[in-house]
Amino acid sequence: MSSTATVTADAKPVVMVIEPEVLVRMSIADFLRECGYKVIEGVMAEDVETVLHSKVVLNVVFAEVKLPGKIDGFALARTLRQTHPDIDVILTSGVAAAAEKSKDLCEEGPMKKPYRAEDVLSQIHSLLERRRSAAKKP
Repeated sequence: MSSTATVTADAKPVVMVIEPEVLVRMSIADFLRECGYKVIEGVMAEDVETVLHSKVVLNVVFAEVKLPGKIDGFALARTLRQTHPDIDVILTSGVAAAAEKSKDLCEEGPMKKPYRAEDVLSQIHSLLERRRSAAKKP
């Protein structure tokens, strides 16, 4: 199943934040909402599958590497690349080695914790602009 995650100028991009720490998740999710994004929150990788089955179009998944459940952030990113290549993934981790390992799975490279909300916003904006530019090409 593939969602068509085309972002048009009038559409409100959808970002899913997957973070097990509730205060961290709420903080970045609220910030992104204030910046004009539609934000869906989740605790574990399996939450992304639930959202995709509900036919919601995701544009970006911002996920912690270390997640509860059977699937970690690395596996989530690999799966999304294979099944939903139109969804961009940003992985984050407080462990430097894990953040570096995520470099190959993320379009913009890893986001190391603690991150600044403005840096997350900048990466999301960059990914969405790249998609818009690619969609305009004949």
